[in-house]
Amino acid sequence: MAGGQGLPGSQFPGEDDLPRRVKDLERQLRELAAANQLGTAGIRAVDGGIVVEGSETINGPLEVNGDSEINGSMSINGPLNLQPGSIQNDSLADPTYPYAFHADSQNFALGNGNNLPVVSITIDVPAGFTRAVVNATASLSAANTTSVTDTLYCGLKVNGGGPGYSGRVGVAPGVAANPSKAAGVLLTSLGASITIDGTASTFVAPWPANANNNANLDGTVIFLR
Repeated sequence: MAGGQGLPGSQFPGEDDLPRRVKDLERQLRELAAANQLGTAGIRAVDGGIVVEGSETINGPLEVNGDSEINGSMSINGPLNLQPGSIQNDSLADPTYPYAFHADSQNFALGNGNNLPVVSITIDVPAGFTRAVVNATASLSAANTTSVTDTLYCGLKVNGGGPGYSGRVGVAPGVAANPSKAAGVLLTSLGASITIDGTASTFVAPWPANANNNANLDGTVIFLR
């Protein structure tokens, strides 16, 4: 009997073919449901989201409507466009902190060759700042009440270091003089505070205290993060 139903060479499937195919489809569906199809890509599901363990490449636009947290480094190779006022971090909103200062003193004595501070100021370093640009001027006015011609020096120290030579002027007996010293200093390693001193000294002999002796210290500090 040629072409019989279900026999080899028949052009028609047998009676058990459809149930067998249905069972095969059900088995394949169960296997798909049980398998983690994205596991090889490093993606796994968690309650309320997914975790990507491997790398991720996005070739189209990405829109994030919720909060995002990045715990590693991030490289941006194109323009970064931000809405005005969107940066809230202090280190970006206030990258510098300006500070102006003044200090003065009077009625002090001057020693010869000792270059000691006659006016000083200590400035606290704001939290989060690690560098500073200091621009300072020390100005001195002192009277030579001795009987010899002398040289009057006015210097400047920032954190104990003297930036360059002192300002100086020759002073005859009974005469007052006004030397000054200005300097700009970059401090790259800050502690809790910055100390700025205006110094004074003579060359030949000490000068006694005088009510007309006075010193001023003025300038600005720009703190940098």
